[in-house]
Amino acid sequence: SKLRSLPEMTDSTKKEAMAFLEEMLRCSYQIQSIHLPLLACRMVRISVQYGWTKTSCVGLASLALSLVTVFSDFSEGYCLAKTSMSIAGSDKRVLCSIMSITYGMINIWKEPIQAILPQLKDVYNMSLKYGLIDNALATGMFHAYRALFTGSLLKPFSKEVALFMRNNSERHKRRLMHLCVAPISNGISCLRGNSSGPQNVDEFITEEHLAEALRNKETTFCECMLAIKLMCSFIFRRLDEIKATVRQYLEPFERQGSASAQFVNIYRLFYGGLLSLHYYRESRDQFWLDRAEHAIQKMEVWTAESVWNFENKLLLLQAERHYAFGEMDLAAEKYKLAQKSSKKHRFVHEEALACELAATFHEKTGNLQFVAELL
Repeated sequence: SKLRSLPEMTDSTKKEAMAFLEEMLRCSYQIQSIHLPLLACRMVRISVQYGWTKTSCVGLASLALSLVTVFSDFSEGYCLAKTSMSIAGSDKRVLCSIMSITYGMINIWKEPIQAILPQLKDVYNMSLKYGLIDNALATGMFHAYRALFTGSLLKPFSKEVALFMRNNSERHKRRLMHLCVAPISNGISCLRGNSSGPQNVDEFITEEHLAEALRNKETTFCECMLAIKLMCSFIFRRLDEIKATVRQYLEPFERQGSASAQFVNIYRLFYGGLLSLHYYRESRDQFWLDRAEHAIQKMEVWTAESVWNFENKLLLLQAERHYAFGEMDLAAEKYKLAQKSSKKHRFVHEEALACELAATFHEKTGNLQFVAELL
């Protein structure tokens, strides 16, 4: 309420400073700079001292983003993001920027992610309408990654991604955006089994691709490729082929992102945790158990924020951990709960994954009567 009652900023020097800080914010986000929270705080502080301007809302939304992604203060960040949207007014250009941040990177920790996908589409179209090309492309990329990992129907989704990439190639020509979305397009082809596309993930995400992204300090892009590679490899049970990559990359990303909360972290940890538990059952190597325990710990924190988005993933990881420890009754119960949670929260692909892993578990333990109905 205090923010809404602030007077309009009249100092022209401060207005120019706010516009400059907004541009710095965009650059800081693109290069994953540690200065983004400082810039956001500075913008909010200037607004409180000298009055409100349209860029103040962007600063407030960026502060909300910092609270979520850097400090893991999900509730406060969520509230601030909603406040920034409510006081943005009718300026569509400002509203597009705020909505992209809010729907793409903040609300996913609190609201059902399936409900956010249509909102991201709306922001993408609105941004194009008002000539905000970079914002549109970033929002389109947010939508593509979230749609892929949350189990959107692959056939219509593949058409959307193809159109997005064609528009970018023909009209906008943003090279990095094309690089970021290409693994999604190839991942869809791989999952659908298209004869014209790559048949396995190693064809389009190689060790050199990952290494090059890290050399170029494109850490988020590297993690996105890694998450897709882990997902496809686990789904198609290419467990031996991916093992060296998992060992090489999971722990460094774990150290680097120990305090962060970004969307791609969810699936790097989910599939990385499942792979680690498989390898731990085989080898009893403490390295793999440590990776799995870290993934479970993160999922416990995130489930406390959104049961809808995270409970089924936590339950499946817990089931696999019980299986690895020989706690068969507990494992069987957790598999059943993971299936129910996935179905209830509309993660159809993860329900299928839970059924498949449960069937493998029951087959290994001799409970063959459950295998047929699960598969």
